[in-house]
Amino acid sequence: MMSRKLLEGLKIVDFTTVIAGPFITKTMAAYGAEVIKIESRAHPDLWRSAMFGKGKKGYTAMMGMGYDPVGPFNPWMNTAVTFGFWNTGKLSVALDLAKPRGLELAKRLVARADIVVENFAGGVAKRMGLGYEDLQEVKPDIIMLSSCMQGQTGPHAKHPGYGTQLVNLSGLSGLSGWPDRDPVAIGPYTDYSAPQFSLLAIMAALDYRRRTGKGQYIDLSQYESAIHLMAPLILDNQVNNRVSIRTGNRSPDAVPHNAYPCKPTHTDRWCAIGVYTEEEWKSFCDIIGNPPWTKDTKFSTRYGRRKNEQELDRLVEEWTMEQLPEDVEKRLQNAEEPVPVAMIKNKDAFDNHQPPAKGRSPYAAPHGAYRCRWEDRWCVIAVRTDAEWQSFCHVIGNPDWTKEARFATFEARKENEDELDTLVADWTKNHSPQEVMEMMQEAGVAAGIVSTAEDIMVYDPQLKHRNYYRQLEHPEIGEGMYRAVTPSFILSKSPCEITRAPLMGQHNEFVLKEILGMSDEEIEELIEMEVLN
Repeated sequence: MMSRKLLEGLKIVDFTTVIAGPFITKTMAAYGAEVIKIESRAHPDLWRSAMFGKGKKGYTAMMGMGYDPVGPFNPWMNTAVTFGFWNTGKLSVALDLAKPRGLELAKRLVARADIVVENFAGGVAKRMGLGYEDLQEVKPDIIMLSSCMQGQTGPHAKHPGYGTQLVNLSGLSGLSGWPDRDPVAIGPYTDYSAPQFSLLAIMAALDYRRRTGKGQYIDLSQYESAIHLMAPLILDNQVNNRVSIRTGNRSPDAVPHNAYPCKPTHTDRWCAIGVYTEEEWKSFCDIIGNPPWTKDTKFSTRYGRRKNEQELDRLVEEWTMEQLPEDVEKRLQNAEEPVPVAMIKNKDAFDNHQPPAKGRSPYAAPHGAYRCRWEDRWCVIAVRTDAEWQSFCHVIGNPDWTKEARFATFEARKENEDELDTLVADWTKNHSPQEVMEMMQEAGVAAGIVSTAEDIMVYDPQLKHRNYYRQLEHPEIGEGMYRAVTPSFILSKSPCEITRAPLMGQHNEFVLKEILGMSDEEIEELIEMEVLN
């Protein structure tokens, strides 16, 4: 017998668009909530009107391609895969809320709902007649969540925008990039973090209503939720009075720590060096020959090196510019006290004369990404102990070279890492990355494929086992072209179900007749009045 869904019986009216709002109701629909999405041809969800999609009819819509969302017929309206991704499991009713009858119908739906969710700009819902006080008149115990940029009160409450603005406002973008260059634009991360706070707040409000019989208004500021991502830097400012800045490749935990240019060959060459401890600093100084500047008191402590980091980077660069990156890597990794270092390999070096591994570690050998069967496919392998080395050798068939003295110990393998990487790659190139990973993992050796989007969506056995991606059929997007994801948690006593996103207004008749009890004549009148799209 199928278990009851966690949120079965819960009724939600959804006025949300784009990501930060639909993500909330999509998750609740997956666990059984009835979600009625209110939308309109006049003001469609951005993903219906301005994002790419490709359906069985061959239409492709992209932002700026002359799409008129209010036109008499738009074949793209129901083919946007991105809309389909963020709106699974919902019912769609197409109402014009600018018309009094449209607003009246929306309130009738609220009157039999438990929760209302909206993510208009601050104050918009209230101006439309959908404020919390308005909805309390038709449903006194309603729970309403408003998720907007900066909350419903305050001097900036009415500012509209998206996650791409919030990552800047919250300071995330300001910390991305180099201190002497413009900040690096990053994706709308707040669109994915804010919904987690929203879900928690809604569940808390439901528990409060269960105990008290009273509803609640939740005023969620996406800005404030984004600031949680800055918590370590805010604490650093409070405790140490430090203002964080863009650090490029630098690290608060290591100095020197950067990507340094090396002796160029046919192209620019680089290596990354990170010195974390005083022991590593002493080892680094020994390796570069203890030039006089390494004895300068301003570099004698990590605090001093941090204070003079720009000058230190210049001095380290003077040394690396005289070395090939392969030599820098080998000397620092093979020191008695290894110094974290990695050669930054470009494609030309990788494809031609350099060893076929990248991402080495001072604590493992072999350690890298190795080319496998098929074009541009890779698998990462890391062998850290002698026991793992024996297991690794067994997996690859104990070829004669594995018994040679130059590979008998960890130190010997590090000393001959170039040759080792070549020999490992000679084996991996005959196997698929999945085969390499599975054989190594079964033997207790750390390994993992370098995944492509196709691997994650189609082939990954772990995601398949957990049924993370669901193949959905859609009448407009087409067969085999539409996948959606489940929430990234599984409840042992409550099933999760993912169904396709609705067509625009697909459930008009069902909702108006079966839920609101309207007649065919009343529905026809709404269509004639253009209240119902």
